[in-house]
Amino acid sequence: MKIQYITLLAFALCTNINAQSNIDEYKRQRKEELKQYKAKVRTEFEKYREKRNAEFAALLSQRWNAVKKQNAMKPPVKPEPVKPVIKDNTVKDTSPVKIPIGQIVSIPKPEPRIPLSINPLPQVSPQLFKSNFYGTDIFVSLNSDKHKFSLNSAQETEVGKIWKWLSDGKMNEVVDNFLSWRETMKLNDYTYSLLIAKVCNDFFGNGGKNEAVLMQSYILTQCGYDLRMARKNSDLILLLPINEKVYGKSYFTIGGKKYYAVNDTKENGGYYTFSQSFSPQSQTCSVQIKEPITLGSKNSIGKKTFVSEKYPNIRVETSVNRNLMQLYNDYPILDWDIYADTPMSKDLSKSILPQLKQAVSGKSEEVAVGIILNFVQTAFKYMTDDEQFGYERPLFVDEIFFYPYSDCEDRAILFSYLIRNILGLDVVLLNYPNHLATAVKFSSYSNGDYINVNGKRFTICDPTYINAGIGEAMPQYRNTKAKVVILE
Repeated sequence: MKIQYITLLAFALCTNINAQSNIDEYKRQRKEELKQYKAKVRTEFEKYREKRNAEFAALLSQRWNAVKKQNAMKPPVKPEPVKPVIKDNTVKDTSPVKIPIGQIVSIPKPEPRIPLSINPLPQVSPQLFKSNFYGTDIFVSLNSDKHKFSLNSAQETEVGKIWKWLSDGKMNEVVDNFLSWRETMKLNDYTYSLLIAKVCNDFFGNGGKNEAVLMQSYILTQCGYDLRMARKNSDLILLLPINEKVYGKSYFTIGGKKYYAVNDTKENGGYYTFSQSFSPQSQTCSVQIKEPITLGSKNSIGKKTFVSEKYPNIRVETSVNRNLMQLYNDYPILDWDIYADTPMSKDLSKSILPQLKQAVSGKSEEVAVGIILNFVQTAFKYMTDDEQFGYERPLFVDEIFFYPYSDCEDRAILFSYLIRNILGLDVVLLNYPNHLATAVKFSSYSNGDYINVNGKRFTICDPTYINAGIGEAMPQYRNTKAKVVILE
């Protein structure tokens, strides 16, 4: 019997080893297939790009068509209470209720980037052109003798002539440099366009605005981005197609896409642009930030201390990166769900998360969530956007630790980030007409006000309902439908 058992055990082990071997081999094959696919796409795009540049130069030389500008969208005004809602502990608690919900949505993902080869950053040398992007020194293989040009006008024939001149291979190394910086700094599409604009503007200097727009446009198309250039009077204007809503910037609807005017002038005039994209594969420019952007951190702001009122031993001391704050300040105004899906910077997360993880270590899920909830409720001073900024302005997570005040949407964004990254629990956002709250999916907790999302119970946790615990919704929203936003 013992021999039979050993034989069966050996057979099972061999079977597991073979199965694991098959899995590993499958993974290896899939990885190799993906690598070959990416290489194939990359080769096809680069071959297409070489051919298309000559065709595109001819296209740009043809007459551009008039397009109608559409006025910038204003950020939606969200009426909020001037003072935060504080729980009245003299009122007897009511029985938990199931909160009604409306639409359930997820945040759309950006288009995948066209695979391109990423080379190492160029070694710093006096021969490289130096610029600075929000505290980070940028070195690019731009050379005045080789790459600098002058536009005699912003007319079609002149633009097409320079595009053809740029397309003879002289810009290949420059494009490679920028792609390397995009990878190294973890830039999203929009900040990547800002980086290229900054370097090109510095390279051409005062009086070279049109030349900078043309070079920026050329580099972006070689990196796989869709765009348009428009002419208004004697100025060239870069138009970027962005899927997400962008407030405060005028735009043009071309081929069903919204192209936002990045560097528009205030003077009056008609707009003229070309009709075709550089490539059918070209991607739109997303404003979503999926990875923490890496900027120089020498310019950090002095430390601030944030203390929970109910748990005064929960103290967080941290500083923020002034360079990142400046970048975020220059960022266009977006819908708040984009802010909720933006990660905290690496420096701030390394400072804050360990402190809070230690504070809730060994606690049950309910206690830990309650501690973090009270921290967000009471460690930050409340003020509406209109009072603090004079207009609607959601904050990125890092900004909440920089500006003196925050409102309901900022707190919901921060709380959802902390719960997901400290406790690993799922969180959804509840978007009411005049309020933003959160709900957490516990492993076993089943008390308190809740919502049901796709058959799963999420307990209400409101970071703006001061001193309220988990499972306590604001009274005015207990029977109000909210749109549910699922976070990754």
